[in-house]
Amino acid sequence: MKTICTFCNAVISEEPSSEGGANHGVCKSCFQRIFSEYGFNLKKFLNLFDAPVFLVDGDANVLAANILATASVKKPVALMKGKLCGNVLECINACLPEGCGKTASCPHCVIRSSVTETYKLGNEITRRPAVLIRNNDGNPVKENLLVSTRKEGNIVLLRLEPEN
Repeated sequence: MKTICTFCNAVISEEPSSEGGANHGVCKSCFQRIFSEYGFNLKKFLNLFDAPVFLVDGDANVLAANILATASVKKPVALMKGKLCGNVLECINACLPEGCGKTASCPHCVIRSSVTETYKLGNEITRRPAVLIRNNDGNPVKENLLVSTRKEGNIVLLRLEPEN
């Protein structure tokens, strides 16, 4: 079933299905335009969260992030936009030649699988334990996280809490 943008009719996804027809959502450019034109302050909303939060698409590309997320990865939102979560989080596997989402370890990635499950099935994930191994200047650093996801339209809200 194709997914078509409700606003501009652009094809968001071409995933075929035996059912045919079309599903409707919002493409990336309309999503950004809607928020800017209607005055919704996305930055202010995201900063209400008490943990790092990223807005991602179905492929786990970062669209926006709150101040705690930018602090956790030490990057401004402008450098994160359009990049895969693994690259933004500096996952050790994203640094491999295959890249984020394409290594032998990626199918076992709790962050990626949670985003995919939420995006495709609409399942909300709450505090699922995950281990992220970051590349810290060539040194692997293990970080235990709790992953939560929720789908809103064609966007997944990804919350990454440190596990204490």
